[in-house]
Amino acid sequence: MGLLSAGPLLANNATAVNKMVFQAPITGKIIAKDGMPLPGASVMIKGTSISAATDADGNYSLNATDTNVTLVISYMGYKTQEVSVNGQTTVDVTLEEDLTQLEEVVVVGYGTVKKKDLTGAVGRIKGTELRQQGVSDVTRTLQGRMAGVTVESAGGNPGSGTRILIRGVSSLNNAAPLYIVDGVQVANINNLSASDIESIDVLKDASAAAIYGSRAANGVVLVTTKSGKAGEPVFSLNANTGMQRVANKLSVLNAEQWANTSNAAMDAAGLQRLELAQNPESLGAGTNYQNAIFRDAPIQQYDLSVSGGTDNGKYSVSGGYTTQDGIVRETGFNRYNIRVKSETKKGIFKFGETIFLSRDKQQQMAGGWGGQGGGPVGSAVKMIPVFDIYDPEAIGGYGGAYGPVVNIANPLAQLNLEDITYEQTNILVNAFAEVDILSGLKYKMNLGYTNNFATANDYYKRYEVGALFTHPTNDITQSKNQTVLMLLENTLNYTKDFGKHSVQALAGYTYQTNNYTYNAFSKTDLPDGISVIDAGAGTANVGGNRTESKLASVLGRVIYSYDSRYLFTASIRRDGSSRFGNSNRYGTFPSVAVGWNISNEGFFEKAQKAVSALKLRLSYGELGNQEIGDYQYSAAVASNINSVIGDEQIKWFGATQTAFASPNIKWETTKTTNVGLDFGFLDNKLGGTVDYFYKKTTDVLLNVPIPGSAGSTSNPVVNAGTLSNHGLELGLNYSNVVGKLNYSVFGTLTSIKNKVDKLGTGTQQIFGGQPTHHGATTTVTEAGGPVSAFYLIQDIGIFQNQAEVDAYVGPDGSPIQPNAQPGDIKFLDNNGDGTIDNKDKVYNGSPFPKFEYGFGVNASMVNFDVSLFFQGTSGNKIYNGMRQDLENTSLNYNYSTAVLDAWTPENTDTNIPRLIASDPNLNARTSSRFLENGSYMRIKTIQIGYTLPDNLKTQLGLASCRFYLSGDNLVTFTKYTGYNPDLGRTGTVFDRGVDFGHVSYPLAKTVSAGVQLSF
Repeated sequence: MGLLSAGPLLANNATAVNKMVFQAPITGKIIAKDGMPLPGASVMIKGTSISAATDADGNYSLNATDTNVTLVISYMGYKTQEVSVNGQTTVDVTLEEDLTQLEEVVVVGYGTVKKKDLTGAVGRIKGTELRQQGVSDVTRTLQGRMAGVTVESAGGNPGSGTRILIRGVSSLNNAAPLYIVDGVQVANINNLSASDIESIDVLKDASAAAIYGSRAANGVVLVTTKSGKAGEPVFSLNANTGMQRVANKLSVLNAEQWANTSNAAMDAAGLQRLELAQNPESLGAGTNYQNAIFRDAPIQQYDLSVSGGTDNGKYSVSGGYTTQDGIVRETGFNRYNIRVKSETKKGIFKFGETIFLSRDKQQQMAGGWGGQGGGPVGSAVKMIPVFDIYDPEAIGGYGGAYGPVVNIANPLAQLNLEDITYEQTNILVNAFAEVDILSGLKYKMNLGYTNNFATANDYYKRYEVGALFTHPTNDITQSKNQTVLMLLENTLNYTKDFGKHSVQALAGYTYQTNNYTYNAFSKTDLPDGISVIDAGAGTANVGGNRTESKLASVLGRVIYSYDSRYLFTASIRRDGSSRFGNSNRYGTFPSVAVGWNISNEGFFEKAQKAVSALKLRLSYGELGNQEIGDYQYSAAVASNINSVIGDEQIKWFGATQTAFASPNIKWETTKTTNVGLDFGFLDNKLGGTVDYFYKKTTDVLLNVPIPGSAGSTSNPVVNAGTLSNHGLELGLNYSNVVGKLNYSVFGTLTSIKNKVDKLGTGTQQIFGGQPTHHGATTTVTEAGGPVSAFYLIQDIGIFQNQAEVDAYVGPDGSPIQPNAQPGDIKFLDNNGDGTIDNKDKVYNGSPFPKFEYGFGVNASMVNFDVSLFFQGTSGNKIYNGMRQDLENTSLNYNYSTAVLDAWTPENTDTNIPRLIASDPNLNARTSSRFLENGSYMRIKTIQIGYTLPDNLKTQLGLASCRFYLSGDNLVTFTKYTGYNPDLGRTGTVFDRGVDFGHVSYPLAKTVSAGVQLSF
């Protein structure tokens, strides 16, 4: 190359260098008025093609060729804003909501709809809000944050997850909602990571949920996972580590206190003192079993993802790992998960898929060994504190109770000598193909597949723990179950605007199959240290079953809007289910809704300075429920039954009918009416939603009792009930910016009442809530009352003297409580027959709260942010079954410290009756004495975060970096004396609000630290 030709090249290089020198990096953050980041917002230099998209924390970075350019920032649902840079290198922008769009697009069944055109009751929580909480179970973050949605613990063991209840109890069977993840039905969403979720939308009323027909009576939870966005690959890491501690322990007696109390109770009954309690002063504090089984337990969670793509192809790939030790020893949980989601567009075609894989392992708490202590937690509270935990001479190495107090097992022995594990693998695959047939008309085919494979192992080591609990061999029981769902969906979707008219139309066909397989095996006499079934020398037991169900459906929906003022939505779905007989196999589920955007009317223009948005909604719809199990319409015959035949009562082995056919059973139908109002004030700084609903479920499916002489071992399912719910939901949010301070205050309030309108023949009662071993039930469900109402003998105080005892007589002058003495409980003779028995039971309140609420604040200034959230309930009752045991001095248990305040002639200002071992007055009988106020308010979450400044992030090569400290369940304000007033569900719907105590897993409070970064 010659010098002449080199000259222009050098000049060009000089120009390139000159341009590089004058490139100015501009960084910043795009947020909404409430301080929340806006991920995926577009930031473009006006008049050029230079642009960038914000990351998950709302941060962006781009290079400008000039320091005096103008940035154009846009984000769906917000006003596009232009900002002059004026030589700045950091430009933070707060976007305002676009009132013409009324916030974001909301996910509904088989599509989306702009929130301004929404006519149904739909709650939404964004993925950014989930990730702020730092909680491993995403459903827990919904508690108190979404009106009408109740989140219940599913057991308390690490990894047990939660259950969601939407708008109260719609069925006396399965009240769980329908869960849909990226278009595919799943059993629950407990195995999802918050880092993978874009949004959770909850369809609460029938007009929103009716498109799912027979599966939607209990509401629908729609989860949309993250998708990739056009741009360079973005790597994100979320890491969290923390420590858990039991939130509170029950206050029980130490060894010396127990011996003194036991002696006083024995003396009052005229009984011989226990040998164990002969010398109280020599016992000291004794053994604290709660301290022995509880521990401080670590929890860690890590999530890594990468996303990116082009206009024609986008991808998002993520992986996560969670490990959690339980606060009860020998319990824990770990999970691995991988997710891949992508889509490709070529011409008129679009293809995509979601693949999700998770692997869980749960170490569960032992079951209780059949003693009166129940499980390890109950035993730790009830075990008399005079026994040693360890005994090296005993088989298994653990000490136990002896003498007259043998019926409670050493809790640490239960945890260490029984190994219960539950492992499951979840696979979800969803693939779709979409084609633009004509302008506005799309055809979409969706193929879904889920596979849940679970294995449960229960391994008993041989042991000798005290006089009663002996197990001479090592035994194992193993069960395996698999649930496979396959789904085919074909839909046509038409969207078109005609001037002021906007139309969306949907038509589709779906076909779904469910296959369930269960097998169980057990073997005895295994060698020490080997927990393999084949190694057992004893007899093997096997069993299993297999079921299959199918659902075929056609569906349609029309959404119409005129001038964004008048809104109309109608949908219909017709389902055919194999769970019903031929005559009732099909059900039709319609809905209709209208809306009026009052704030868009011309006459409302003058009011818009104060009232920014106002929309009225009205809807009606019908939904179904088919959750009754398979083959209930047909008779069942078992071939392995021993039957007693003839006068000589000889046992014959053979086939026997075990269930009667119910050929006429049909769908439960829930009809719902909803009236709602959406509003915004002060340029939408203050906004909210209020909804009133009434829903009635007819043809409730029940198991109706039949006499054993009928020849069946199970009760048939029939349509024999009517149930109604009505309630009010309120959600409020206020956000503002004052200087550099961004803050928002929010709250939700829900009030729901339920009523059983009809049950069985009209006089049927369903009793439930049987606490521990006391036998008597605590709840009743019957026509005219609420579900699971507390129904108890009434405690009306303590007899203070003999005169009061003598004066309490029946109609014939006989003592109503003939065994009572001063200091005993006085019970109400409600029916006036002179006897205290179950005929005197009265309604004593409901386990369902009158109000559920949540409120909190989010604030950020410069690089710091803080969030605080409270959650609670009011007006509900809890039956404290554990307290019933701990205050019963006729039992050879440990006792609550409350008995130290027992009634004596010198201590009459108390609600604790006198100490007596035999309890002749039945002071500890099942009664309202143990019914407590279940209201509580909890500091659910508090979090403080710090985001690195832009210059430091640039030096480190990071797009975003935030550190945070978080506390969960730190403080609970309540009058309830048990472990946790937030019981969740123990047993069936008829057992609600009953704290069985002995099987509870206490609440953990957690302090953690984490980092969220992207690059």
